[in-house]
Amino acid sequence: MESVLIIGSGQAGIALASEIRKLDPRRPITLLGRDTHSFNRTEFVQALGPQQTPLTIKPLTELAERLRIEVVSGHTVQSIKPIDGSVVTDQGDFQADKLVLATGASPMLPTFSRELPGLVAAVTHAAVINKLRTRLASLHDLIIIGAGQSGCELANTLADAGKNVTVVEQHAGPLFELMPLDARRHLVEQLEERGVKFQFNARCASASKEGHRARLALTNGKTVEGDLVIACIGVVPNTKLASDAGLKVRKGIVVDRRMSTSAVNTYALGDCAEVNGVWLPYSQPIRHQVAALARTLCGTPTQVNFPPMPLALNIPCCPTVIAQPRPGLPGQWETLMVERGLNASFIDDNGQLQGFVLMGEETGEAPFLQDEIPNWLNL
Repeated sequence: MESVLIIGSGQAGIALASEIRKLDPRRPITLLGRDTHSFNRTEFVQALGPQQTPLTIKPLTELAERLRIEVVSGHTVQSIKPIDGSVVTDQGDFQADKLVLATGASPMLPTFSRELPGLVAAVTHAAVINKLRTRLASLHDLIIIGAGQSGCELANTLADAGKNVTVVEQHAGPLFELMPLDARRHLVEQLEERGVKFQFNARCASASKEGHRARLALTNGKTVEGDLVIACIGVVPNTKLASDAGLKVRKGIVVDRRMSTSAVNTYALGDCAEVNGVWLPYSQPIRHQVAALARTLCGTPTQVNFPPMPLALNIPCCPTVIAQPRPGLPGQWETLMVERGLNASFIDDNGQLQGFVLMGEETGEAPFLQDEIPNWLNL
């Protein structure tokens, strides 16, 4: 029976190990990574809020016992050799018939962070969240760089916790590539009512440390100051292991619909993987990747398919659900403002619904509209 070695003990790696075990109670599975505990990254924002919701953290030893797998923690993988399935770590070598790269992605930090030692943070890991939560108790003025999903969610949460929050965004509005203009305006209005301030069409031109505070001079001529800068400007796939091993890499590790890389018996999934030219660093696509790859690894070759995957944002002041249209698809947004929300539909040139943005009470329509959207990736 072919063994499976999963490199990366984050969400994707753990989910794959669990799914393989459901399908095959005896297949040898090794989960290899640096972490000793599992955590749910969707809990990060609320953990920093006024209720300081505790993170769900579990030792990976419990996972090993429950799934009857080998969990190797505290190891840093240095290289892989797909030709023979070998893996070199800082504490020894491993080998398996099938290798899976679930190396995730790392948060990007602004270039000015080196000018502000100790004053720039990124929401990355459970250990970072716990330290940040303690630190925030004594801070009041916060600067968030980036008005994407995590930036907007964090702005709402920190404003509710009584913090003075300023969001700096290089585009003309929040979630710029995901929502039409009316939806962006509505979201800004709701967040501003909570006290959040925005600086749009702005980047940091220069940064300086004034005592224990950060001072950012922006390209729009404004200046913002804060006790801490929190970077929410996206993530970069961790592809170095793959590229060093000669695997094909573009934005992420290139895989086909069976999650196969350019090397035989080597696969990738999660935030590090680019499926047929599409990179989706979200939780929902991972579930579909896991289901397909687990079947393939257990002997039933299966192609991944992405149905419509509406994204529910954790923004209490403005409940929002987004079903993103396929990138580059010709069409236009049609927006309807209602008394307690907004309903925006993306209609393609053939009159077909291809995406939507729902806000407020309109979010209840998501399950019905979702059924009208074709598999938007068209893989």
